[in-house]
Amino acid sequence: MKPRTASGTLKLIALVPSHNESPWIPDVLKVLVQVGGIDEILCVDDGSTDGTADLIRSQFPQVKLLALPGNRGKTAAVQAGALQAECDYMLLLDADLQRLSRPDLEAGIRAVGADPAIDMLLFLRYPELWWARLLRGNDLFSGERILRRTDLLEVLTAKPVTGYQLEVAINQHMIDNKKKVRRMRLHCQPVLAAIKRGVREGSKKELGMIQSIFAYLGVRGFIRQFMWFPPMLS
Repeated sequence: MKPRTASGTLKLIALVPSHNESPWIPDVLKVLVQVGGIDEILCVDDGSTDGTADLIRSQFPQVKLLALPGNRGKTAAVQAGALQAECDYMLLLDADLQRLSRPDLEAGIRAVGADPAIDMLLFLRYPELWWARLLRGNDLFSGERILRRTDLLEVLTAKPVTGYQLEVAINQHMIDNKKKVRRMRLHCQPVLAAIKRGVREGSKKELGMIQSIFAYLGVRGFIRQFMWFPPMLS
């Protein structure tokens, strides 16, 4: 039997994986705790060494925390959270989003609730840097999305997913299985890797992300996803 809220509606859990995001994650959680339609917020701390877990415990006692003993990567953190969660849908959000819009999140949650046939809602981040829009890093490859927990678990168990491959693996699952996917705008901006790590290390991270994506998809698979444009809801 599917998990339901007390009102009988579909149950949605927000999942926020994090690793050393103490300067940024409070801005995300301050918004999430006010968002209507979220039944639980689950933060998975991926072995942070900057006090992220303690910050969540002290400042956001209403948020459920799963603290992993060591750094295993974003995909492993998401998998740990998805295995523990009991819900119909999961709202995945990165921990470094700035100026996150509560009304946009609530609109997305309402859209999924109004049309249970939607398998995934991709949030299209705006405003976004021109090069991120050009490479579709603001929607296709972003971490902001609502999807069924069952689909997420299928992705995580069907084929090894590592590095920065989680989002493209989810996309591929949706395309291959002809799932109903929609897009919607979400006002927010991620913190640039260059700001977090410096220009040199940040550039290495971005390059590593691109290499990881191509290692999973190959050139043809990348082009196939790049040309995939699910309909916009707003």
